[in-house]
Amino acid sequence: MEKGSDIFDHFQQSLNELGDNLRVLETTVPVEKQMEYFRYSEKVRRQSEEESVDEQIETLLSSEATINEKRYALTVLAISGDVKAFRTLEEYSKQGSESDLKDWISMALLQARITLESEFSEEKQVFISTGLGGNGNKLRFYAFFQSNSLLPFLNYQRKLIEKEIPFFIHKYQGELEEICVEENYFYLVFLINLQEGIRQMLEDAINECNEYGNFINSNFIITNVKRFDQKDIDRELGRNR
Repeated sequence: MEKGSDIFDHFQQSLNELGDNLRVLETTVPVEKQMEYFRYSEKVRRQSEEESVDEQIETLLSSEATINEKRYALTVLAISGDVKAFRTLEEYSKQGSESDLKDWISMALLQARITLESEFSEEKQVFISTGLGGNGNKLRFYAFFQSNSLLPFLNYQRKLIEKEIPFFIHKYQGELEEICVEENYFYLVFLINLQEGIRQMLEDAINECNEYGNFINSNFIITNVKRFDQKDIDRELGRNR
């Protein structure tokens, strides 16, 4: 793995210490949108006047309310700590509302859940959000690998990658969502429990493949912020040319 591996290990260790108090944003919401929501939420929280939950529910469900009015209503309901507000957000999230509100609804629902759980339990709940989201106690990751010397993969090498990578992810209780093998690189999208050794899992898989020809570069990239687009891929390939 690249030189950021120590940082990644520290990040995972910190998550492990949080145990059952960790809550994951399950939907894929761009990090920029998450930050926008949190800044706005904090601004609303600091307001001196106390908003009526019933009035904000009415605004949220109104066909005449603007997007900005609904964003405000979603945020107020999320931080209210009110069970009725949480149930309303749950139902609203299932309706497939305006596309402009999709990310905002996801953030508001998670914040509402954490607020309630923190109030009803003796331990404070911790929220973790990543650009790629997750599912339950699993985070979604994107991993990018290159062939050694950027040589094209041979057929048997492709088959090894497509066999061994899923095997090791399953061995570590992960869920492989996507694997794509191109001419001289491949990438994965997978879900994995926060307590598992993610870096070790990928290193074991690569080492197993490399027993049959040492054809995968041992330096790889893993991120939970975004999937690489073609520009990102070309940049990484260019570094090894």
